[in-house]
Amino acid sequence: MLLPARPNPLPGLALAAIPPVALGGFGLTFLSRLGGRVGLERLADAAGSYSVLLVGAGLAVTVALSVLLCLGLTRRRAPLVLMVGLATLPWFLGIAGTEEAVERVLAALPDVGSGDALAVLVGGTGGAMVTRLLGAWTSAALLVGVAVGLVPLRARATEDEVGGLLGAALGLTLGGIALLVALEAHHLFELLTTLAAQAPEARGRLLETGTAELARLQELRAAGLGALGVLALALIGWQFFLRPEAVGQWAGSVTLAALTAAVLLMDAYPMERAAEGAREAGLPRCLLPLPVLVQSTPMKALGP
Repeated sequence: MLLPARPNPLPGLALAAIPPVALGGFGLTFLSRLGGRVGLERLADAAGSYSVLLVGAGLAVTVALSVLLCLGLTRRRAPLVLMVGLATLPWFLGIAGTEEAVERVLAALPDVGSGDALAVLVGGTGGAMVTRLLGAWTSAALLVGVAVGLVPLRARATEDEVGGLLGAALGLTLGGIALLVALEAHHLFELLTTLAAQAPEARGRLLETGTAELARLQELRAAGLGALGVLALALIGWQFFLRPEAVGQWAGSVTLAALTAAVLLMDAYPMERAAEGAREAGLPRCLLPLPVLVQSTPMKALGP
């Protein structure tokens, strides 16, 4: 007598464990980079209530992605745009927190004297980077988890294995870019908050070393953006030419490309807004290190 086959829950549990494991691994690395609990408490104080929101969003998204990856073992496979969109949610929230903090800094500029304008602008903008840092780092972990989880799902797919591989590569590349954004935000946080407390004669040297590191991160991000664009076009083109009648499939990839472009454009907005608002407030050019830091222009641009 043949015994009925029992379902094996191990593949589903393994897939479900990928997002929390990725988040935990990135979290431990993040804590080590900050220097332990003291550094983490400093960031949490700067983020304020947004730190609670980001932690809650990160945990909720992690659970949702675990469920979606488990469903991928069945015929009800979640679209790539849904999983990537969920993974980028903490990043979006972090950008919103940074934008709100920058607007508060700019609103305070008219109430301070010209001598305090640099400290308020630079220190406030540096503190505003915290939510961007936390959100981008969380999304980087979740995007890497999604990319890793898509690989075994692709192996089980009966069709369009190339599309699944391209989707996993796209998610991994976007996760790498999110990690670079988080490193840039952390660098800006440390640099600008330190710069605001320095004497005027010591700021030039600090800016010089800080700008060199920022330029290196921006070069890596530019390379990542190029690779991301190539992967997005390859994914859309492959799905369209493979099955042009499957509108939902390649249209979902177009939506994913638009979502990716939106988060990258929004990520650049707070710093551009800080530089624009500072100019509108009438601050002299020597008090505007932000355009130099963001655009990596020569140090002579700091002159009056």
